[in-house]
Amino acid sequence: MEEREPPKLPLLLFRYFCSEERLEELEGDLYEVYQYYLQERGKSFSKLFYWWIVLQSFRSYALKKSKSKNSAMTTFLTHFRHNLAISWRNLVKNRTTSLINILGLAIGVGAFISIFTIVQYVLSFNSEIKDQDRIYRIYSTFSGSFSGQNRGVPIPAGLYVEENLSGFETVAYFHTYAAAVEVSEGDERKDFDRQYGIILTKGAYFDLVDDYEWLAGNRSSALEQPNKVVLTSDQGVKYFGNIGWDQMIDREVIYRDSLHVLVSGIVNKPSYQSDFYFTDFISHSTINTSWLKERYGDGDWESTSSFSQLWVKVDENTTLEATTAQIMQLNEHAAGLLSEEDFVHEFKLQPVDEVHFNPELGTFNNGPTAAHARTLTTLSILACAILLIAIFNFINLETAQSSTKSKEVGVRKVLGSSRGFLVSRFLVESIMITFFAILISIPIAHFGFAYFQEFLPEGVQIPYASTWFWINLLIIGLLVGLLSGFYPSWIISSFQPIKALKSGLSANYSGSSFLRKSLIMIQFVFFQLLVVGTMAISLQIAYMLDKDLGFDDSGVIFFYTPYYESFEKQKLIMDFVNTQPEVLDHSKQNYLPAQNGYSTTTVKYQAEEREIITSVHIKSGDTTFFNFFGIEMLAGRNLLPNDTLKELLINESFMQDLGYVEPEAAIGSSFEFWDEQYTVAGVVADFHFRSLHHEIEPMVYTYDSENRCIALKVGKKQLSTFIEELTDKWDQTYSQYPLTLYFMDERIEQFYETERRASKLASLATAVTILISCLGLFGLISFTIIRKSKEVGIRKALGASTSNIAAILSKEFVRLIVLAFIVSTPLSYAFITKMLSDFAYTVEISWWIYLIGGLVSFVIAMLAIAAKVWKAAAINPIAALKYE
Repeated sequence: MEEREPPKLPLLLFRYFCSEERLEELEGDLYEVYQYYLQERGKSFSKLFYWWIVLQSFRSYALKKSKSKNSAMTTFLTHFRHNLAISWRNLVKNRTTSLINILGLAIGVGAFISIFTIVQYVLSFNSEIKDQDRIYRIYSTFSGSFSGQNRGVPIPAGLYVEENLSGFETVAYFHTYAAAVEVSEGDERKDFDRQYGIILTKGAYFDLVDDYEWLAGNRSSALEQPNKVVLTSDQGVKYFGNIGWDQMIDREVIYRDSLHVLVSGIVNKPSYQSDFYFTDFISHSTINTSWLKERYGDGDWESTSSFSQLWVKVDENTTLEATTAQIMQLNEHAAGLLSEEDFVHEFKLQPVDEVHFNPELGTFNNGPTAAHARTLTTLSILACAILLIAIFNFINLETAQSSTKSKEVGVRKVLGSSRGFLVSRFLVESIMITFFAILISIPIAHFGFAYFQEFLPEGVQIPYASTWFWINLLIIGLLVGLLSGFYPSWIISSFQPIKALKSGLSANYSGSSFLRKSLIMIQFVFFQLLVVGTMAISLQIAYMLDKDLGFDDSGVIFFYTPYYESFEKQKLIMDFVNTQPEVLDHSKQNYLPAQNGYSTTTVKYQAEEREIITSVHIKSGDTTFFNFFGIEMLAGRNLLPNDTLKELLINESFMQDLGYVEPEAAIGSSFEFWDEQYTVAGVVADFHFRSLHHEIEPMVYTYDSENRCIALKVGKKQLSTFIEELTDKWDQTYSQYPLTLYFMDERIEQFYETERRASKLASLATAVTILISCLGLFGLISFTIIRKSKEVGIRKALGASTSNIAAILSKEFVRLIVLAFIVSTPLSYAFITKMLSDFAYTVEISWWIYLIGGLVSFVIAMLAIAAKVWKAAAINPIAALKYE
């Protein structure tokens, strides 16, 4: 077997630290040992052995050299070992106190790790994209007769920017798309459900996100020709199985039955977290050679859809001011092509690192859900607050039990120990407790993740395999140990030797007493804030779910027929529905009464001798819509089943905007809608067609015979049987599309998913804070009882009752809780006011909710200390007086 050179790094370290004589003595022997074990045991073992030999040699040499010079390193190591041993003995001796300290810190650190991991994961999105500081999305904003924003742009905008504007290194425009996929291999056909990561793009996309690794195909030409597609490696394996990348080239993929394309490239996705989740990249030129042209063709400047995306990478030497000037030129061009004078369409730049943190614009159609920046801030504050509560708890317990360490301080000072040595002695104990707490915190964090699984972003997990995770955990342990241990160590080490040898020295130490009370009060302020905040969120959620929305959603299930399929197939489904006795009622519409998405347009009408242009929401469906959902008709009649009649229904809010007080007066009025005059056939009662975050706005309802959304009311007893039969009929009709059924009441609950998550998070944070605080109170009352044991004995001897003694022992904590209530009430009011400002309709928060918050914290605190207080109050006075 050939000889190998030993690893360089340990040898370089060895040569650097050792003297020439020692180097000559050991280096040759070590080389021979390495070669011997390389041949006998293999490379991995020989490396390990060599490292061990080098380190042991260096250690023995360093210790020998340091002993001869009486170095500070030897002294430090000796003191550290001594402090470690003493700390371990103290932890074992004071098991109860140690357990309280370790559990309190473990819960705090576990909660911190869980929340910090989630926040770090979310913040990592798009942060590692190459040249991300130069990448922007161009999006649309609207003002005038309609106000709003859209993450997309008109279809012609991309080509205009590419051909007419300067200062951009890359202009990438693409369309998001979703379709069922079919792959043929000889006589075998594989069908895949609807794929959502499809885009129609040019090769410029891979210049924009320049982090894809090309495994097969030519990057420069892969998307130049029509009917070509580039796949990610995962998608390639999904479609074709585990074959070679080159073997996938020129394989056929069929989208939506009729779009035939050939694979021209295979790429590896970037390893980092990104909103660019796409998996299938179809060449943009395919649009003009297929039926896709009807949807993604030339388009016009007055139509904007979120599926049309426009991204740019700015030249390195181009300033933001110059780029903004180019966007202004785009705005001027678009303004000249709009037909409505009162409507303003402008384009703006959004940096790629802000895309994931803007829920108003969102990421991409069917893409990752955008995060709420305020939620991340709240989570970060909550994580730090829980950790600080745990640290405060530790400081309280350590300063409270300082009397038990006073004799040790006195003896050590008499024997010549410096204050610095004493501080290090107690800091070692603090850090030891912290690292025990961290070991326990890891399973706590793991189970915390399991508890929040339904709320976690997809893909987030505790990175056990990451070296940085353990390094960060080590740093957290050191920081928490130093933060929590420094003040108690400093206080304890400040005792004068003579006074320190007296019993109970620190019991009346004013500085530690004041700090301890302050920290207890802060704990309970935070605790009461969480209790009141959780109750307020729960009340608001209950109010939103119970509030009358103006329509009946009970027992309603619904589904959508495939967008690209003909209505002849839908008729087969409806014929089946009509023959089922289990179906109590049904309705077809384009939009449910309430949903997250919405469609708007502008209308023109005369009011007080002037023309007004305003925005209205559009609902459409058949004539069963209002009866099915129980929406009241205030005046007029329902629409007639005729697509050519120029009439519609309006809601109360739009009626009032038109200037009418009574619904009957609005019947027969007309206004310009979709560039034609429409007549009001009826007025319906207002109902909430968006979440309660929004007020009810003007709405029109039009008749439409072609609707994709089918709503049903089915008897509860027959529901499961009907779903099975409907599924069978669906599979016969739409073989490539799985049936997805929704319950309307569940869909409405999703409006308030953010609030529900906040409520669950606040509940967990409250429980964690309660647990940590109760652990701290239990420890503190124990030391209070020990400190006042002689006073308790004397009072008992003089005739004090058990209840009197209990009141004396607990009055300090009662005062602190009352003070915390006074401080937390205005803070709670400000928090609740801010939270409810996000809703157009809010529950009334009464004064009693603040009182309950104070009472809950009081009762829990009393329960935490009750057993100890009652036991101390009932003790024999002779035993209490003999204690000291």
